[in-house]
Amino acid sequence: MKIFGIGLSRTGTKSLTAALKMLGFKIIHYPHDRKTYKELTTGNCNLSLLKKYDGITDITIVPFYPQIDILFPGSKFILTLREKEAWLASMKNYYGGKPLPVLLPDFFYERKIRRFLRAAVYGCYTFDRERMSYVYDSHLQKVRRYFDGSREKLLEIDITAGEGWEKLCPFLGRPVPTQPFPRI
Repeated sequence: MKIFGIGLSRTGTKSLTAALKMLGFKIIHYPHDRKTYKELTTGNCNLSLLKKYDGITDITIVPFYPQIDILFPGSKFILTLREKEAWLASMKNYYGGKPLPVLLPDFFYERKIRRFLRAAVYGCYTFDRERMSYVYDSHLQKVRRYFDGSREKLLEIDITAGEGWEKLCPFLGRPVPTQPFPRI
C-alpha cells in the first residue's frame, strides 16, 4: 500500500509525515531530487523513489493524484485541511514578499522543483490572496469530486484543529500509538 498526502502547503503536511513515520511507514516529504524533477516534468508519475518509499507528502503529488491513483491501486490518499482564513494567513506569512530563491548550483534541483510545483499547484510563485483563495477552494472541490466519498481511499484530516491518531490510525489499519500526535 502506498500513501500520498495531497494537502496544500501549510496544512500540516510535515506533521502528517512525522505521524506516518511513527506508524512505521517510509515517507518522504516534498522530494526535490533531480530524478523526481525530471520524471514529474515529463509526465512520468511512476516515480522511481516509490520503489524505496511507501509514500510522499506535500504538494508533490497534488497535480498528479488521479494518475498516481491509477498507477498504484489500493493506495491511500490523505487530504490535510486547515481553516481557509488561517491557511491564507499562513501562506501570506510564508510566501508573502519572498521571491523564489535563485537557482544556485548546490540547490539547483530543489529550486527547480519548487518553481515547477508552485506554478503547477498555485499558478504563482509568491503570495496572491485572490489566487490562493481560488486554489484552496478549487483543490478541495476537485479532490472531493474525484474520490466521491470513497472513505476507503481518501481521509480528510485537520491536524491544525487537533485531529490526529483517532482519524489516521483506523484509516490506515494501524493501532493508535501511545505517543502524542506530532505537531510540527
